[in-house]
This record gives sequence, C-alpha cells and structure tokens, in this order.
Amino acid sequence: MIKHFFLISKKPELSAEEFRAYYEAHHAPLIKRLLPMFAHYERHYLDRSQSRIDAAQADPDFDVITEIHFATQADYDAFLAAVSDPDVLAQIRADEANFLISDATRSLRMDSRS
Repeated sequence: MIKHFFLISKKPELSAEEFRAYYEAHHAPLIKRLLPMFAHYERHYLDRSQSRIDAAQADPDFDVITEIHFATQADYDAFLAAVSDPDVLAQIRADEANFLISDATRSLRMDSRS
C-alpha cells in the first residue's frame, strides 16, 4: 500500500478550532470530490494542549498530518496526474488560501510493508 502524508500549517489568524472546522466542512469534501482515487483519507490534528514526552523538544511547525492511502500504483499515478491538472490544482489552491499556508506544506510518500 502506498501512503502519502502532508504536514500542513494553518493560517496564523485562525484558531485551531476554526482551522479544523474549515478543513472538515469545506476542504475534505473538495478533495474527496476532486481526487476520488484514494482508498483512505484521514486527518490527524495536533493537540498543542498536551505536554510532549520530551519537554525539550521544539514545538512542531505544522497543525495537521493528512494521510492518504492508495491501494495500487495505478491509483497513486492517477492521483499524481489529477494534482498536475491545472484546473484541479487551481481549485485546491483557491480553497487552501482560505485556511492554510500552501507554501509551508510538506509532502512525504511512504510505502507500507507487512
């Protein structure tokens, strides 16, 4: 299984609650509509109220880890093609401008093995 992770930072003027509410109500449905080829789509929001295991550790510079799974290489290739389409990318970027810092997003591909 192929997994793709996105480390995403909210716009500083938004509270964590506003960021999460916008992501869940607007952005997640948009992604599901534009990029339906994934097998699983999950968001893991950072809880800054909880103390870390290592108190000396620096505060993370992101607010959510978004995890997308693909069942096959063909599905992943379709995803890459879709996000390369200028019309699809324009819709995603326009929505991102409402709640996150696009330039700060980091993206990582992971391959899972059992």
